[in-house]
Amino acid sequence: RLVPLKGLGRRLENDLVRADIPLKGEEFAAFVILAFVAAALLGLLVFGSVLNACLLAAPAAAAPVFYLRMAKARRLAAFNGQLCDALAMIANTLRAGFSFLQALEMVRKELPDPISKEFGRALQDLNLGVSVEDALQSMVERVKSDDLDLMVTAVIIQRQIGGNLAEILDKIAETIRERVRIKGEIKILTAQGRISGLVVGLLPIGLLMVLLLINPGYMQDLFNNPMGIKLLAFAAVSEAIGLAAVKRIMNIEV
Repeated sequence: RLVPLKGLGRRLENDLVRADIPLKGEEFAAFVILAFVAAALLGLLVFGSVLNACLLAAPAAAAPVFYLRMAKARRLAAFNGQLCDALAMIANTLRAGFSFLQALEMVRKELPDPISKEFGRALQDLNLGVSVEDALQSMVERVKSDDLDLMVTAVIIQRQIGGNLAEILDKIAETIRERVRIKGEIKILTAQGRISGLVVGLLPIGLLMVLLLINPGYMQDLFNNPMGIKLLAFAAVSEAIGLAAVKRIMNIEV
C-alpha cells in the first residue's frame, strides 16, 4: 500500500509462475525492497558508513532476483528433460486407441513434476471449456519452452489437416533428443570460456569487497574523490559490457 508495486508485480508474475514460486509479483517486489532496507540498516549499524551499507544492501537485494532466475532456468531444464518421455507416452497411448485428452491425463498421472503440473493446468483449462488449441498455447506461454512450442505447433496443425499424430510425435521426440545431445556437446566445449568470463568478471568485485573489509581507509580516497567515483563508474560499466559480451559469445543457439 505504501509503495506502488502493481506495475512491477505484473511484470514479475510470469517469471514467478515459470519458477513455480507461490508468491504474487507485488509480494516478491516487496520482499526485494525489504531485503535491501534491512541489509542497508545492518551495514549502517556495523560499519557506520553509508557507502559500505549500500555495498552490503546491493547483493542482498540482488539475491532474490538471482534465485528467481536460477529457479526458472532449473525448472525449464527439468521440463525439457521430461518432454521426450511425455511425447513417447502420448504416442504410445494414441496407438493403444485412447484419445488425445486421455493421453494428456496419462502424462499428468504418470510423470513427475514439473511436467505433470503443467499438463494438469492444461487439463483444468480444458475442463473449464477452453479449446484444446488455446489450452496448449497457454501452456506454451507459461513454460516458454522451444521444444514444447514445437510439439504444440505440430498438434495444432495435425488437428486442422489430419495425419498420424503418434508418428509425428515420435519424430518430434527424436528431434528434441538430437537437440539435447548437441546442446550438451556445446556446453562442454564452452565450459572453459564461461568459467573464465565469470572469474574475470567477479574478481575485481570480490577484491574490492575484501579490501573494504580488511582496510576501509585504504579505499576511501577512491570513493571521496570525484575522479575516483568516475573511475568506479567506468569500471562498473566496463564489467557489465564484458560480462554481456562473454555471455553473448558463449550462448550458441541450437
